Amino acid sequence: MREFLLLEYASGLFSHHSLWQLGVDYFDHCPEYGRVYLELHIERIPLNTEQKALKVLRICEQRQMHEQVRSICKIMAMKALRNNRLGSALSWSIRAKDAAFATLISDRFLKDYCERGRFSDLDLIDNLGPSMLLSDRLTFLGKYREFHRLYGEKRFSEAARLLLMLMTAHIAPCSFWMTLLTDALPLLEQKEVIFSAEQTYELMQCLEDLTAGKLDKQKLQDDDVETMKVEMLRLALARNLARVIVKEGTLEGS
Repeated sequence: MREFLLLEYASGLFSHHSLWQLGVDYFDHCPEYGRVYLELHIERIPLNTEQKALKVLRICEQRQMHEQVRSICKIMAMKALRNNRLGSALSWSIRAKDAAFATLISDRFLKDYCERGRFSDLDLIDNLGPSMLLSDRLTFLGKYREFHRLYGEKRFSEAARLLLMLMTAHIAPCSFWMTLLTDALPLLEQKEVIFSAEQTYELMQCLEDLTAGKLDKQKLQDDDVETMKVEMLRLALARNLARVIVKEGTLEGS
């Protein structure tokens, strides 16, 4: 009878917009049915704000209610994505450990980068850490941002190695290959030779894979800008290879 009365009272508290947190404590004192009731009521709480969602999330995490934690994170991630708040959406999807949703948001980040020429939410992307391993696309997003950071710091050799790894490891989406190859152009045009002969051959192979129809042949045929990029890349790669051969030959001769 005592537990039944506590459950009824706690359920009433949960229907109040500001007293629901007190209901949690009452459910905690119901050893038989308290957790079941709490799980049911938690799922009905309207998550109107991020602050409220964090309060509910903390309650669930303290009680190891893993399914409810994932559900809250997914709901908040969807809300953030609908409002085009990509950083918040990615943060919630990582917290939910939802690889598929993290991949979707990473694609949105990359699309946004292609349209605007810069990344939003740099602090979040720069500090992904081990979280980037949640999905291949998220790993690519984190590493691609790292490439830009290395380039901005004029650490060209490290940037070149990372760029090549992103292409040869095949974690980059096919639609992004031309962007990666175009990113190699400034490195190929540096006064100092950045790419070795072997690396240059690998870039040439990537370009041939792109233009031979393995990835997006129709787009290349229909787009004059893309065709011009391909020709510029071929010229830059050939010129870089010639410079490397001369440099390596000079070193061997000395």
